[in-house]
Amino acid sequence: MNFICDDCNNTFHALNIEYGTTAMSVSMPYPNCNSRHTYLPNWHILGFYPFGNNREVYKRIWRRMDKEESKFDS
Repeated sequence: MNFICDDCNNTFHALNIEYGTTAMSVSMPYPNCNSRHTYLPNWHILGFYPFGNNREVYKRIWRRMDKEESKFDS
């Protein structure tokens, strides 16, 4: 699948892994900058985007991921 890095806006190919038994994908790390703030560009299903703006949906996931990571860092 093609992912977009939110930090540097580059696209890259990565494995599509289901996120927590949802229709969403796990944010895969971008190999060049190692950012995990990545997302799929769109979910075009039958002519519309059922989940709205993917970037906004993934922002919530990134906040949760960052919060969990900070627990292990301290």
